[in-house]
Amino acid sequence: MKCFECGTEMKVSRETRRDKESGLPNVTLKNVEVRRCLACGAEDVVIPRIEELHRLLAKALLHKPGRLTGPEVRYLRKYLGWSSEDFAACMGVVRETISRWENGHEPMSPQAERLLRLAVAHEQPIEDYRVRDLCAVDQGQDEPAWVTASLVERKWELATAVA
Repeated sequence: MKCFECGTEMKVSRETRRDKESGLPNVTLKNVEVRRCLACGAEDVVIPRIEELHRLLAKALLHKPGRLTGPEVRYLRKYLGWSSEDFAACMGVVRETISRWENGHEPMSPQAERLLRLAVAHEQPIEDYRVRDLCAVDQGQDEPAWVTASLVERKWELATAVA
């Protein structure tokens, strides 16, 4: 492999490195390939199967016994593909609250943290989560829903669901 900076051949080694890309301060990656140019000092860290790594980090945070830190909240929000606006809408707070959570100025409520962890546990990105539907829930209405389910070829399907 040639250096992108100067074109000299790069030396390849396996090393332990701190992950700087995830935004999480305490992530160490072991046995990653590091390419180093001995001529100009340029360095390249190769992280294969990055999506698998992101899932692993999210799972580790999901099972963390203590409260989530600001950077961890930000990581999980981004992992789910949520913008700060969508996240705020889903949690029923204003965008400034999301900023305070992610910057460590205010802890998440236990309920909001549970909801975030549940979303991660079920890996429900924004495309599947339908935040607009969550925001449209009428808090004043408490009538039971009418649900019709049909058995089609030994499998239940939702025919209608109306409040």
